[in-house]
Amino acid sequence: MKEEITQLKKQISEAKLRCDEASKEVKRIEKDMAEFSKNKDSKLAELQKDLEKLKKALTKNSTAIKPLQQEVRDAMLESEQCGSDLAAAQEQLQDAEVTLKAQQDEINSLATEQTRVKVCYANMPIFY
Repeated sequence: MKEEITQLKKQISEAKLRCDEASKEVKRIEKDMAEFSKNKDSKLAELQKDLEKLKKALTKNSTAIKPLQQEVRDAMLESEQCGSDLAAAQEQLQDAEVTLKAQQDEINSLATEQTRVKVCYANMPIFY
């Protein structure tokens, strides 16, 4: 129970702190609104200048981004091509491994046959 009371007191103090901060923010916004009302023309001109600066920056960034976007597209195409090349190379490697195994089996078979024939001829009598 004491812990709950302590916790609630802490929450109350935190809420008061947030309320004070919110009040300060409200006062700042009210001050900005009052200042804007008094100097509408100058504030409007300032906002328009800021807007123009942002538009110029956007145009500049867009111009800089377009080549980068093209590079990304090119890199993606190249990556896809490399992927398909890799798949084709892996398939060729598998085919080569299968062929190599078949040839190795054939070589082993021929070596066995050669050994058998040599033994057979070595045991044959020679006629002169």
